[in-house]
Amino acid sequence: MKLKKKNVLFIVSITISIVCTWLFVKHIDWLLLKNALGGANYWFIIPTLILTLLVYIVRALRWQVLLSHIKRISVVNLLSVTSIGFMANNILPARVGEILRPFILTKKENVKFSTSFATVIVERIFDMLGLILFTVVVIALLPHPPATQENSLTHVSADHVYTIKESIIPSLKKWTEIFAAVGVVTIGTLFSVVMRPDFFKKILFNLCAFLPHKLRDKVLGLYESFVYGLKILEDKKQTVWILMLSLFIWVLGGAEIYLLGFSFHMHLPFMGACLVAVCLALAVALPQAPGFVGVFHIAVLKSLHIFGIETTAAQSYAIVLWAISILPSTLMGFLFLWREGIAFREVIKLEEEIAEGKLEELEGVTRDIK
Repeated sequence: MKLKKKNVLFIVSITISIVCTWLFVKHIDWLLLKNALGGANYWFIIPTLILTLLVYIVRALRWQVLLSHIKRISVVNLLSVTSIGFMANNILPARVGEILRPFILTKKENVKFSTSFATVIVERIFDMLGLILFTVVVIALLPHPPATQENSLTHVSADHVYTIKESIIPSLKKWTEIFAAVGVVTIGTLFSVVMRPDFFKKILFNLCAFLPHKLRDKVLGLYESFVYGLKILEDKKQTVWILMLSLFIWVLGGAEIYLLGFSFHMHLPFMGACLVAVCLALAVALPQAPGFVGVFHIAVLKSLHIFGIETTAAQSYAIVLWAISILPSTLMGFLFLWREGIAFREVIKLEEEIAEGKLEELEGVTRDIK
């Protein structure tokens, strides 16, 4: 029996998560893990949760700016839609939250779906640009160990000693210029599309010449909506503001990881915590099971190993960080779903439509959401 594309992707995603989970748990000493979790100072979870909430508020504020040339929407309403989208991403496959958000916005604010979806795409582009800039700065500021040291560089702070593996940092620094070049090319491409939309539309038309007429028109229609979503780039001040907010989101992510480290007496350097945030962001972009189970944990574990954090401490930290990252946002999403009067079964219905690739039916799904 021929497997459907969605089934192949599901199998690959589950396999990746299972493998990563096995890699994470195979070396667990359960007694030591229990002691590490029991000995943690959980008071630091409170400010960490506050930073987590702040990330969603900043994301809502950034989305408000992206939509400002289309319609003025309150940050509270956008926070509601954003939280529901992340909740869906946490518990459902296919990253359904990325489609769910513009549909709920269409329902609530009467914004054209294709235009709303274009702003979500632009948002993800700025996420990528922010991550690239963040990564370049983080790698550049990581201490570069002297060539005379063979294995590691040890730093001593007021109350903790941490070790950076010497072989890793130079390798990372070699990627700085590549990350910077990718960022420059991406920004240049976006501004080129904004300045010469007809030129790029003609190129896209020629590339789609072999497609059926209906499908070609749909691709070109999405392009026009995407260009409309990029109109915000015509305002230089707004563009800089959006990029600053995008960078701030990643800084807050690094701050969360840094602050939670005190719960486990790790006291990572701030740039080290930011590097963990970068590794985590790259890892969760992979296909995987809902909730980022396994992939999230192994990414945190391996990135903490760079700084000489022993395995049990890193494992206990990864488990708590995962819980803080997933559970509160999922609960918040369900609360906002209730606030919007949307039944969860309608979210499931939307996920099924996306999985089947029935994009032409999705606008009907939004009309059915009560």
